[in-house]
Amino acid sequence: MSKVRAVEMSLFPDYAPDKPVGPILPSVFVGTNADLMAAVAPYYLNGSVCDVTYGEGKWWERFTPDPFTRHDLYKVDGVDFRALPEADGTYDAVCFDPPYIPTGGYETSTVRQFHDGFGLRQHTRQDLWRLIEDGLAECARVLKSTGYIIVKCCDFVSSGQFWLWHFDVMKHAETMDLVCHDLIIHHTGSGPGGWNIFEPKRARRHHSYLLVFTKVAA
Repeated sequence: MSKVRAVEMSLFPDYAPDKPVGPILPSVFVGTNADLMAAVAPYYLNGSVCDVTYGEGKWWERFTPDPFTRHDLYKVDGVDFRALPEADGTYDAVCFDPPYIPTGGYETSTVRQFHDGFGLRQHTRQDLWRLIEDGLAECARVLKSTGYIIVKCCDFVSSGQFWLWHFDVMKHAETMDLVCHDLIIHHTGSGPGGWNIFEPKRARRHHSYLLVFTKVAA
């Protein structure tokens, strides 16, 4: 069945003809994570889907894939995304929401539980990066040859240095023969932190990235 697009009717068809318009997913998206996943669902979440970092399921409050597999080290079944139980090439789409680098100390970090669970009490950026490398490798392993990996990430400042985290993820994916198929900038409000910054040195981060990878160019 062919898809039908809405048509914008022209007031002056002799000079400016009618033309098809949306719905097309915008490259800059405003809304919740659940809104974002519902918007990308027609593009990338057809067939069997696995979320390897399900957490409390906030991503899926507006759309639930079918069939759908949920894994989470803390909230669901105790499965570590670095050691998934599925066979190679199981899923049409795999969703991966790895931890973001905290802007505060360990005690105030929103990812304290994550650090404790993976033995990263004395965490470093390199520790967290290794988790992402291992997790992305497992996502690629259980993905079908024509499927999609959806990764959420953001840039950050750590120890006074600005890290282009989304770029690092993309470059690492290339070494795994993954192709970046899409990139969506997700506007997420005012951004983290700010109340204790008296001398701003950079623009405030108030967006994250949804990266879509495939094993082959699509």
